[in-house]
Amino acid sequence: MADQAHKPIQQALGFQPGTTLRVFGMRRSGNHALINWLTRNREKNSVFLNNCIVGKSAALSCRGLEMNTRRLPHKTGQAMDDTTYAAGDGALLVVSYEDFAPDVDDLMSGLTPDLPDDQVTRNILLYRNFMNWAASLLRKIQQNDAQETFDCLRVMIVALNRYRDMLELVANSQSVGALPINYDRWVARPRYRRRILQELGLPIKDNDLGQVQPYGGGSSFQKGAENAAELKTDQRWREMMNDPSFQIVLLAASQDAELVALMHRLMPEDANMLTAYLHQAQFPYDVQVSDS
Repeated sequence: MADQAHKPIQQALGFQPGTTLRVFGMRRSGNHALINWLTRNREKNSVFLNNCIVGKSAALSCRGLEMNTRRLPHKTGQAMDDTTYAAGDGALLVVSYEDFAPDVDDLMSGLTPDLPDDQVTRNILLYRNFMNWAASLLRKIQQNDAQETFDCLRVMIVALNRYRDMLELVANSQSVGALPINYDRWVARPRYRRRILQELGLPIKDNDLGQVQPYGGGSSFQKGAENAAELKTDQRWREMMNDPSFQIVLLAASQDAELVALMHRLMPEDANMLTAYLHQAQFPYDVQVSDS
């Protein structure tokens, strides 16, 4: 018998997956909304292993388990084959990683020990346009009462580095055969959603945005919203524009030439807004600084 940490995923789950999707996405990038949509458009049944740990067995390290979009009781490290076997051979399997963007050269280098790379149907990269992503993440962090202002900013600076890594991977996605999905376009364009499903070979059964997912506390801005169509996800930066911490985050991001270049390539409107903000935030040129 194989070592428990590296037992093949089909043995750990009790079925042979059909389409297998491995998803990478930053927090507050619509991860769970998009994955819920994918699993709603399954051919047969579906199993979703949520927020796995890179380099460890996905079946043993996942922090949450769903079957057919329904959350099941699960503890990390707990065997699940007595539950998931009911999905049956050919079921859609989704394995997700959050806040992790592998290097382009490492994407197909055994990141999931119990799932060989050649058994992954497609790697999916979820990303969100910068202004709304930064606003949503900062608001979420600020809602933690234990976080002081500097703590929030420290977390955001680390997140900016990871966000840049994700954009770099997205920019090089074609060379590694990964499929990038932009959350903003996904929300706004049914045709975009249909095209993605077709590219993944999934049937188009339910192309709506679905219900607001409870993971991560749901929306950082509209706590009472249940239907995702109610969310004003494209307006988050406007709701944060007068927040001093948000302004600091924008200034910090504007100083990263690589990040700004990637934004110009992938989301030029956000890049232009960031550049315009930087110009407006500069001190007037006629300010005199005393030598004393």
